[in-house]
Amino acid sequence: MLDASRFHEAEGALTAYLRDNDLSGTAHAMLAYALLRENKPAESLKEYTRAAAIEEPSAQMLERVGQDYVLLGDWVDADKWTLRAVQIDPADADAWYSLGRIRYTEQRFRDALSCFQQVLKLSPKSVKAENNLGLSYEATNQTDAAVEAYRKAIEWQNEGPRAQISEQPLLNLGVVLLHRGGLAEAEPLLTQAAALAPRDPRIHEQLGHLYMQKRDYSAAEHELDQACKLDPKNSSLHFLLGQAYRHLGMRQEAEAEFAASARLARETQ
Repeated sequence: MLDASRFHEAEGALTAYLRDNDLSGTAHAMLAYALLRENKPAESLKEYTRAAAIEEPSAQMLERVGQDYVLLGDWVDADKWTLRAVQIDPADADAWYSLGRIRYTEQRFRDALSCFQQVLKLSPKSVKAENNLGLSYEATNQTDAAVEAYRKAIEWQNEGPRAQISEQPLLNLGVVLLHRGGLAEAEPLLTQAAALAPRDPRIHEQLGHLYMQKRDYSAAEHELDQACKLDPKNSSLHFLLGQAYRHLGMRQEAEAEFAASARLARETQ
């Protein structure tokens, strides 16, 4: 059931099993994992604590404990337990990746770089690690290195199954190129990203920026309208849509969007 991502069913089966087998550390750890995947971090942590009291925790278990703390927004404990995981098993690429993501979120970007570089030593051609390496390079103002990393991630994922292609490196490279004025190269990247993840408002926003720069205000209006529908409480998206309407001569629609933007901005203050 866990392997098939049937986490709710697994929770029920493991809960029933533990009624008569409460000293099974493995069962408690499996139940904890099911609860983690069901986005129940507090309940998951209780089961991991019970499992650890019965048998020595593995690196994998501690990495998952760290993920529970991520869901709870406790970055100090997330870092602590994920670091413990890589100390126990320095060859655990998943734990290094999780530690990199945590340190990136903590804005410890150089530490994150080191973590993703370690992942790539253990798991060469990991698309997600290379993409996050690019993000870390960007955060440390190493833009050329970031572009190279995103290009590698795209190249590697194109070599694999099409079903596993991610929009993330396409979006990230597209944004960097857009900021550099490389509209011709950015457009197909962002368009492909939108096809892979049509409900991601960030992609539609970036396409909106691109078409605004190209002065194709009709296309910009279409993309920014999509972004607003997907993220209706984002004040900046409404402001951008208002600008597109203004360029199209749609004064009434523009004023409505500017008013919505101002209202949403006040509500978030």
